[in-house]
Amino acid sequence: MTRFGTRRPPVQDPMDPLEAADPDAADAEHRRALVLSEVAAEGPDGLFRVLRRAAAGDTDAAGIPVSGLVRALPGITVLDSHDFLQHARIRDTALAGDLTPGQRVALTSVLDRARYRFEGPRA
Repeated sequence: MTRFGTRRPPVQDPMDPLEAADPDAADAEHRRALVLSEVAAEGPDGLFRVLRRAAAGDTDAAGIPVSGLVRALPGITVLDSHDFLQHARIRDTALAGDLTPGQRVALTSVLDRARYRFEGPRA
């Protein structure tokens, strides 16, 4: 044992999808990252498109937490995301595929009212 601890290598997390031997898990994680980048690039319109895909049965879009989708929007902080979800009556841990039609409409309405956050300053 050294002064600051043992010299053993760190323990790998067996549940980490990127470290798992299953290439499908890493591939699914990559597809979810692409969905989040779509939301980040396209803003609210991309988010609405992802929510429609999740409702239609897209497993990649349905497996992402709604809070992560909202946080992927440009200029949105964790507190903004929490406030938006609270106004839409959606839990922070809810998955996009588990939303009811009423919750999707409520989230769309909340984000439409806050559209000024996503648009740049007017000239």
